[in-house]
Amino acid sequence: MKKSGTIEEESNFNPETDALRIRLAIKDGKEKDIGVEHTMAEMLVQRSNAQRQQIQQHYESLFSVGICEDLQSVVNKGNFYESVRALLSKPRTYDAHCLRQAIEEANDSTICEILCTRSDSEITELQQCYETEYESVVREDIDMFINDQEHKQFFLAILQSPRDGDTTVDESGVTECVNKLIQAEKNKWDSTVCPDFMTILSTLNFSELRLIFKEFHKREGGNMEMLESSIRKHCKDELMKSCLIMWVKSIKNVTQLFSELLYQSVTSLTADSARVIRIVIGRSEIDLTQIKSHYMMQYNKQLQLAVQQKCGNDTAYSNIITMIIKN
Repeated sequence: MKKSGTIEEESNFNPETDALRIRLAIKDGKEKDIGVEHTMAEMLVQRSNAQRQQIQQHYESLFSVGICEDLQSVVNKGNFYESVRALLSKPRTYDAHCLRQAIEEANDSTICEILCTRSDSEITELQQCYETEYESVVREDIDMFINDQEHKQFFLAILQSPRDGDTTVDESGVTECVNKLIQAEKNKWDSTVCPDFMTILSTLNFSELRLIFKEFHKREGGNMEMLESSIRKHCKDELMKSCLIMWVKSIKNVTQLFSELLYQSVTSLTADSARVIRIVIGRSEIDLTQIKSHYMMQYNKQLQLAVQQKCGNDTAYSNIITMIIKN
């Protein structure tokens, strides 16, 4: 897939010069009470993640302290700080941090979002980063902290099942898979009763799944109901319902799903800033341009304007996120 992010590499890049500029901005923030936020934002959103890693390495080498650790002396640990932390982290390392926090808090919604929207190679890397950072295994922590058995098995299915990486479609098995989904529908999408549908969703390649979804849509007696509509209507467990729908939508079109998640985040009573940070920064070098386009088509509003209107009171945070979106 061709990348369509908003952040690209800076051609005129000198990591040592950037490290010195950041240090000076933090020093001025300490001694002269000059806001460091604009300087930090302006620089970081114009550098790719790989370049930001180099800046961090030079900063630590020059000053024997990390940028985030140094920054804590001049800014609060709020949304702006978390945005900078996300920008300065490697993508899967930040995923591991968010996942660890969500597991410890038993925040099933965040666990679901992270696991359902990452590719299989990203899931593998995430698990490796998690083990390195926390000397613990994701599967074991989920088993320890998540009490509901069905929710636990859902997360473990994503983590443990190797998906077919091929794009070839085996049409001979489509009818059987559709019948298994119909059987799951009759059993209210209860994976403890019909585990086969979880196996289908977690192991088949996306090309096969999209064909199966289309055939499910056209099934006899199904009234042209899409898979996610069936799950929404018949699944009784509210969390499983939202997770399964998110998973299906991710398989169909992850870019459109991120647009929907951002809309939910900025239109809820209280903005879900953690999710906005995860998505905007996490997709800034992948497909954020497409996400913006989807957002405009779906909701007839610019994404950066929606963020500004919802989060404008948190000026530094709002500015850095909109700078990434507009880049």
